[in-house]
Amino acid sequence: MEDTTIEDVLKTVEKLYSEKDYSGAFKLLENSANKVSKGLWHYNMGSVLAKLEKFPEARYHLLMSERHGFSSQELNLNQELVETKLGVTKLESPLTLTDYIARGGMIGSQGYFTTIALLGIVISIWLARKKDQLKAAIFFLLCSLSFVGLNFWIENWEKYIVIGPKVIQEGPSSIFREKGEIPLGVMLITQEKEDWIKIIYPSRFEGWTKRNGLKELK
Repeated sequence: MEDTTIEDVLKTVEKLYSEKDYSGAFKLLENSANKVSKGLWHYNMGSVLAKLEKFPEARYHLLMSERHGFSSQELNLNQELVETKLGVTKLESPLTLTDYIARGGMIGSQGYFTTIALLGIVISIWLARKKDQLKAAIFFLLCSLSFVGLNFWIENWEKYIVIGPKVIQEGPSSIFREKGEIPLGVMLITQEKEDWIKIIYPSRFEGWTKRNGLKELK
């Protein structure tokens, strides 16, 4: 697809958006998923869904936009607005050590671990040029590789956004007692067991749930 066609799609979306025809913009974007870069497509889709007051889906697309490398002040503002509407900041605030580790890992994976790894590699190369600093160079290199591995591991955590009503069970079967419901828009870190998903984070929603009503961040 040529760039002019991509520009035409985005200009039309912008025009519909300015005219407050959000349903029209949504339909156009839905039919143009393969014509626009993923980061930009998810950003526009999230912004339109927010205007349609479909906030859980909007949060999913805005987070996906970030995961695909799109970055802007407008993206950050839209994310804050959607998260405020959903009230998820309080719902996802850490309660346990597991929560703090999960939260810290997700924050660190947003470029911090990569920066530390690159810095360690630069230091290891600088030390390797010195005659008596080989052990130190190897140490910094191994530390850098550990941060690369940590970042890769966190990026591959199973993460979902709740977009439909979800009931929490005490175990991976409908015969277990219901513990409550998960509010819409919450981000979950999970482990899978066949058709059931175990909720790890946020710990206040610890338990098991089915896959339906969830959209995976991948």
